[in-house]
Amino acid sequence: MVSNGHVPKGPMMLRFFKSIEFVEQHLFDDVSVHEIAAASHYSTYHFSRVFKALVGDTPKEYLRKRRLTVAARQLLSEPISILDLALNCQFESQEAFARAFKSLFTITPAQYRKVNDPFRLLYKDQFSPHMLNHLQTRISMEPDIIVQPATKLVGIARQYSHADLDLAKLWSAFRPYRHNITNQLGSDGFGIYESYEEHGDEVRFVYLCSVPVSSFDAVPDGMTARELPEQMYARFVHLGPLADLEQSLKYIWGSWLPKSGYEYVERPDFELYRPGNLPGDPDKTLYLHIPVSKIT
Repeated sequence: MVSNGHVPKGPMMLRFFKSIEFVEQHLFDDVSVHEIAAASHYSTYHFSRVFKALVGDTPKEYLRKRRLTVAARQLLSEPISILDLALNCQFESQEAFARAFKSLFTITPAQYRKVNDPFRLLYKDQFSPHMLNHLQTRISMEPDIIVQPATKLVGIARQYSHADLDLAKLWSAFRPYRHNITNQLGSDGFGIYESYEEHGDEVRFVYLCSVPVSSFDAVPDGMTARELPEQMYARFVHLGPLADLEQSLKYIWGSWLPKSGYEYVERPDFELYRPGNLPGDPDKTLYLHIPVSKIT
């Protein structure tokens, strides 16, 4: 149950913490990311984007770390065998469990039980409203509220995991093909996240590098056409290295949105790159567009 700190206000945060409660209630069940997302009543893709920004882990990573944390405590408090603990944590074998445990805690389950030091590990505590406090009181960044007109886009879509996504490399690879796109409007670049999927323990999604066009005539082979519908967006300006982007996203989802008077809309969120400010450039200005509607 969510009990640390005040329960957050706003429909998005209330729905988000329902998924946290679901994880805790089904910690040792065979559950998928889709089921965790369903508890929040968001699509898996949009939920996973918000979850990663707020928590710092993907839902799959968070679930695994929480299982291992509870398992570590059980190792010292219960006479359960390591094999049974491994199976309870949904690992296929004791060896796989031991590898994951050591990867997270730098010590094997057997060694940890022998040392019997509950302060030896950096536990993955249950995510709570209290953990958002520093975001909601220490950082300030106000967006512009805009209405983005319907926009036709053409570009290249590729599938990635969170670990192997490199925006600078992605846009650098796209540049040589950009001139093949006819009917371009202006010089802006649109980066769109979409299509979230699970592949075993790996979570993958599609990222689209694209440019606006006047029509979908003669879309080059190997490229994809998308149309963003007209939508209200909260437009944030992220300045500086892409390595700091995670902190901006954490602020947006964890601080600004819950107390903004707006709610999140399940439409594509996107990054807008102005000419001279693509990810490979040293001083970057990135415009983050979060789809919203006014709470009435």
